Amino acid sequence: MFTIFMTLEEGLELIENYKKGLQKFLETLPEQSVQLGSEMIKILTMNSKNEIANLEAIEKALKREPKYESGLSE
Repeated sequence: MFTIFMTLEEGLELIENYKKGLQKFLETLPEQSVQLGSEMIKILTMNSKNEIANLEAIEKALKREPKYESGLSE
């Protein structure tokens, strides 16, 4: 099994980069309407916006101060 550890800052940066990629995708979607069709554009737009909202919720949760100590640290 392979485990990856990252800092909070690295995780937040990763989320921010992914959000930027999704936003860029949304910007270029209208150019693809002829090839994809309007229904597919609507679906991709809705899915991308939902994904951005999910990422923002994750960011908010990660930035929030913990309300209690778990007792699991050293």
